[in-house]
Amino acid sequence: MNTGGFAADYAKAPYLTPGLNLWLRQLLAIFRIEFGKALFSRRALACYALAGLPILIFAVAAFEEGDALGEPVFETIENARRIFGYIFSVLIIGAVVFLGSASIFTTLFRGEILDRSIHYYLLTPVRREILVTAKFLAGLPCAFVLFGLCTLISFLLLYLPFGMTQLVSDLTNGIATAQLGQYLGITILASMGYGSVFMATDLLFRNPLIPIVVIAGWETMHFILPPALKIFSIIYYLKGLLPIPLDEGPLAIIVAPPPVWVSIFGMFGLCLLTVMVTIFLLKRLEVKYTDE
Repeated sequence: MNTGGFAADYAKAPYLTPGLNLWLRQLLAIFRIEFGKALFSRRALACYALAGLPILIFAVAAFEEGDALGEPVFETIENARRIFGYIFSVLIIGAVVFLGSASIFTTLFRGEILDRSIHYYLLTPVRREILVTAKFLAGLPCAFVLFGLCTLISFLLLYLPFGMTQLVSDLTNGIATAQLGQYLGITILASMGYGSVFMATDLLFRNPLIPIVVIAGWETMHFILPPALKIFSIIYYLKGLLPIPLDEGPLAIIVAPPPVWVSIFGMFGLCLLTVMVTIFLLKRLEVKYTDE
């Protein structure tokens, strides 16, 4: 890793005194490095595999032959949209985005500690706030590129059995555009919420697998939690944004979903809080490679 560029800002450009101009240059430099590592490193292969799973499922369903009457496997477009809502909630958000965000954001710092390279950043004249912000901003678009494309391609495959006419009709009347926009919005909010939490647990726990399992269990059983505890579940806010409400089964404790603005600002608030916690933890971090 080339870290000389940060120190060179002082040696070659003395006019770059600590301030907004220097901080922005440092943030962009770290962003470029971390975005490339998050999206194109070998660690990203697991995310590619996860993102490809829903696409494979919808591709198989799209090309599968219909019933004896030649009807599509989804029967009607309305039924297809409802099935997509279930798969999106359970598989794409509950598994792909959750595990993918865990893979991306828990390696932002822990991966560097394991590679014994985190000290290169810590020894450069970069504020910890800039370092954390740049790493998070690098992980977020990486997650959205992978999982947003997963959502987009899966949604388009949904229309394949019904032909281009149905897709053009739904795009024209705004049904497909509105629903796809909501699904993509939920995807980016889920990446923000889960990603920021996993980035903080990356520094808080030596073994990130433990908080991943705990959070996964909490999110999985959110539907049976009492209302006072549901508010501490990320999926509770995300499901309130789904364009098609889902039936969570007979065991679910029914609670009115939060208003849209509460869900959106709640994810931004969670993101801000956990990023601040990460900054605090990084400032107290003592790297001892012999202990890793």
